[in-house]
Parts: sequence; C-alpha cells; structure tokens
Amino acid sequence: MKIAFYTLGCKTNQFETQALETLFEQRGHTIVPFDEFANVYIVNTCTVTALSDKKSRNAARRCKKINPQATLIVCGCYSQMEPEQAREMCGADIVVGTGCKGQIVKLAEQAQAEASFSGGSAVQEAREFEVLPAGGLRGRTRALLKVQDGCQNFCTYCIIPYARGRCRSIPLTEAVRQAAFLEKEGYQEIVVTGIEVSSYGIDLPDHPSPAALLAAICRAAPHTRIRVGSLEPRTITPEFLEEVGPYPNLCPHFHLSLQSGCNATLRRMNRHYTADEYRTIVQNLRASFANYAITTDIMVGFPGETEEEFAESLAFAKEIGFAKAHVFAYSRRPGTKANDAPDQITQRVKEERSRRMIAATQQTKAAFFQAQLGRVETVLFEQEVAPHVYDGYTANYTPVKVSSAKDLRGKILPVLLRETDGNNCYGTVQENI
Repeated sequence: MKIAFYTLGCKTNQFETQALETLFEQRGHTIVPFDEFANVYIVNTCTVTALSDKKSRNAARRCKKINPQATLIVCGCYSQMEPEQAREMCGADIVVGTGCKGQIVKLAEQAQAEASFSGGSAVQEAREFEVLPAGGLRGRTRALLKVQDGCQNFCTYCIIPYARGRCRSIPLTEAVRQAAFLEKEGYQEIVVTGIEVSSYGIDLPDHPSPAALLAAICRAAPHTRIRVGSLEPRTITPEFLEEVGPYPNLCPHFHLSLQSGCNATLRRMNRHYTADEYRTIVQNLRASFANYAITTDIMVGFPGETEEEFAESLAFAKEIGFAKAHVFAYSRRPGTKANDAPDQITQRVKEERSRRMIAATQQTKAAFFQAQLGRVETVLFEQEVAPHVYDGYTANYTPVKVSSAKDLRGKILPVLLRETDGNNCYGTVQENI
C-alpha cells in the first residue's frame, strides 16, 4: 500500500508520525508525500486551539479529493476530543485518539483488504505509556525520542490534559535502550520530547526524575547530542543542574515556557511559578552552562490582562533576553476555564500587544545572535537550502548558514560565526571536509 501522512501540532505528534512511518515500512508499505495518490491517508491532528481543529478538518477533507477511494484515518488530539466530528465532518473511515496508535497499521491493512469494512474506532482514555519506535525515515540527522505523554497541570487556557489524559512515562530502561539504538543507527542528535517532560517519572514505581532520565540518556548515547524539548521552569532546580551538568553532550539550550512575565497573569493562568522564580532559574543556568540559550513561549491578551500587566510582561521579556520566543495571542478554547473568564481582551488589543512583544523579542534574538559572532561553534548541518548553501544548528540552537562546494548534510563541523542578519548567523567551516 501507499501511505501518506499529514501532521499538525507539536513534536510529540511528529514523533508519533515518524513511528507510524517506521511501522508501515516494516510491513512492506511505501510512504509517499501527502499531496500524491495514496491508498491510505493518515491525518495526525491537533486541538490546542479552535484554529487547530479547523486545520485538522481541512487537511482531512483534502485527502478524498486526491483519491476518493482511499482509506482516511484521523488520529490524535482533535479526534480524541471530537470523534464524531472526525467521522462526520472529515469523512474519516477510521478514528483513533491519542492512545492506541500502534493499532493504526492493522486497521489500515484491514480496511484495504476487506471490501465490507465498515470503519473502526480506537478512541479511549490512555492509561499506560505506548512504546513506539524512535527515530524516523528522513535521514540520520536528528531523531525524536518520546519519553512521556499526558499532562495534569490544568493551566486554565489549555485543553491538552483532557485530550492527552494523565501523565504516563516510558520506563527508564526502555528510554536508555532507544537512545543507544539511535546512536548506533547514526543519528547525530536526539531530541527528548513529550507532552510535559517535566512530569516524567511521577507515574513510575521508583519515580525517576527528569534529570535522572536525561543523565541516563546522555550516558547511553555519549557521542550524540542530546537536546531536551520544552520544560516547565520549575524543573530547573539546583539539583537538576548538578545532575545533568557533567554531560558535555547535553545541549546548552533550554526551552522554558514563560507565558507571561506578570505574576497576576500567571496566577490566573494557573502557572506554578513567579517571575522572580523564573529570573532565578535563568541566573542558575548562566552559572552552570557556557554560552547557553533560553527559548520560550509568551502569550499576550490573556483574559483580564491590563495594559500595566502587559507592560510588566514586556519588560520582563526584554530583561531575560530570550534567544527566541514564540509569541501568540490568547485564543479562546471551549472546554477550558479561561474560555468563560470575564474581561476577555478584544482582538484589536491582542494584535497590538502581539506586535509589541514580537518586536521586543526580535531585538533580544538579534542581540543573542550578535553575541555569537567571533565564536567557533559546532554545527549539525541538515539541508541544502540553496545551491551550495547549507543550514544547521549549533548546540545552543543558533541557526547557521554556510557556503560550501562539498555536501555538508548530516555532518557536525566547527564553524567560525562571522555575521548575522538577525535571523541567522553566517560562518565558515574551520576544518577540511
């Protein structure tokens, strides 16, 4: 069979799609681009906002236009929350939620083999971590390793705890096994990901910490970069830094979701830290890692956010000096507490605050890139973006472009960073290739 995928949303969804690609290929099937003819189309959906739901539905509807006889499988967070919509509005033949993704191969083969197949469903509450194969089929540059699923933080704006369920963790021995396998397979970087990695281990019998997990993965793949995905700020304790600090293959890049630099807004969001605590975490990182980078997410226009509260958040973002920030306006999501909160902010105000926050964080990003100039940093090159021009990332996730007559893809090389345009750094490889 020919199988095509469309993936929306987070790195966890990307991991799950790559795992499914691997499982289908192991069964002898062929993966094709989504806009080509396929026997089976799989849309791995997102439901973090109402717009995500709409994008998920639109992607699903495209499939039948390419091949009306194809089997359409809709899976992921949107189908977990709205299984009937996934079937009726998207025309899905098979609906799978956020668990049981390993069943998709069997369901697809059954649908294609049986003329009388009347549709299938695997939407249920996930109670255990589903172990899927790590890696991917798109070269051997960077692999995703999913170590955790679910969330029970219940931020007032977020639907994900309802879509993904409670926290489930991969056993530490299995995470170590997969990391060692990925290094043996030749991957140059492993990205440790999950829905809420900071909650790793709380459901396991011996409660291993996120720090213990990262240290074990670093030991299991000592010649591979280990990059950790998004963490809750509360994770970065002195004990965490002491445990992971000795491992040179742990990338000095931390994505710590801020959401707001205003304590009053953070309380309404049900975020479990203050701006002062976040500031201390940044200071501790500075003392523990050389040339580290902090990236983040910042929300503007949350219900009740006054101009003074926004100004406080804006000043805090400037003070921290993020290497990169994903700035987005609050979007109402039915099913969350914030959806029914008073003092909703108008779209005009949200757009105006977004522009101001984006401008401020663009300046901090440009300043971060400027500070990288003159340094020699190792770059993992990923793709050729123009004839004889290759791009990649340093360990601290600085994007770098280099001109070279030789193919640099998949190589880690030292690069002298010479200039920046505020969005990328440009440099020269410092050794013979």
